Amino acid sequence: MTASLLDGIEIDDSPAGALYPGWTAIDRQPVIGQFEVVVFQDVASRRQACWWVQEGLYKGSHVLALPPTVQNDLLTAMDPLFWPLAEGVLGGDIRDDARTFRTDLPETAFRELAGSWLGRHAPHAVFIAAGHADSGEALTCPDGKPVAEGRMKALLSAKRSGGTLIVSSPFSALPVRAQIEMKLGSSATAYRFHDEAENAVFYLVWDESAPDRRPSFYYPKGPLLISDAPAGPLFPGWILEWYARHSDHADAIRSARPFLPEDFGVGQASSLRAPRTTQDEPAASPPASVAAARHEQSAGTPLDTKPEALQEVPEPVKAPQRSFLPELPLDPAPVLQSTSKKGLFGRLKTLLGRHDR
Repeated sequence: MTASLLDGIEIDDSPAGALYPGWTAIDRQPVIGQFEVVVFQDVASRRQACWWVQEGLYKGSHVLALPPTVQNDLLTAMDPLFWPLAEGVLGGDIRDDARTFRTDLPETAFRELAGSWLGRHAPHAVFIAAGHADSGEALTCPDGKPVAEGRMKALLSAKRSGGTLIVSSPFSALPVRAQIEMKLGSSATAYRFHDEAENAVFYLVWDESAPDRRPSFYYPKGPLLISDAPAGPLFPGWILEWYARHSDHADAIRSARPFLPEDFGVGQASSLRAPRTTQDEPAASPPASVAAARHEQSAGTPLDTKPEALQEVPEPVKAPQRSFLPELPLDPAPVLQSTSKKGLFGRLKTLLGRHDR
């Protein structure tokens, strides 16, 4: 298979032949114009590499290693594919002229093209290690957009829970909901967010080789990249390659639901259950008036069917009066002994007896 994939390719004016031990050719695809790419894989490590071929001649093993004129011809030919995406959905609004997509190119080759094109045509992103966020310091993006103190630290503390990812925007501090989830092969997973208050698009990217590591932050309009991942500098090109491969991304983003208060449970009334009476509880006995009425009815006495005849109206209970003044201790009231019933003479004798003491 390797020999057939190398047919017609020359290296230094000689037909391509033996490869390094352990490497084998696995794919060959046309790219654009007279350019082709051959993908190789190391059997032991599964690592992949490319040959870039122009008119049957080997030109280099990476886009960045191509001769300047060849590299310029290749990347310029990719402008119709990448420009509408880089100037549109990557960092802002979706452009209607983004109509060209490729699904035939091998992932390794397509990533090389996207990353090299982005590095050539777009401003170079400022790269900061994610450890900067530990300080919680405020920062200003290269385009002048500020990030207040503590916001980046909070953002890079985000955790995935399996549901829709909701984070606090580093620009407005408002909650934003992920619009799409982007599987960047088996290497990483990116989430696109749009902060409408600041009209800013940013991404959080998780390195799937170390999913417990904090995510990387990418702000294309900055451009700013904050990452601890070894592959962090490659993430912008991988995201651009994902857009160029998935023609349905525009519909997915347009139909994405924005953050709503009910995402945090706001406005949802809690259900209340009425207390239930168990069968073991004894039934309450009827009021005395009702019982008496039933007795009279059973004895043949006509029963008044008016409601007021069956319901005993209790007297209103007066609420105890409370004083807001401090209570003072009072001496107990004296106990007066009642005098026996005596006549006038007896009462006078008792009175005179008190004065004699």
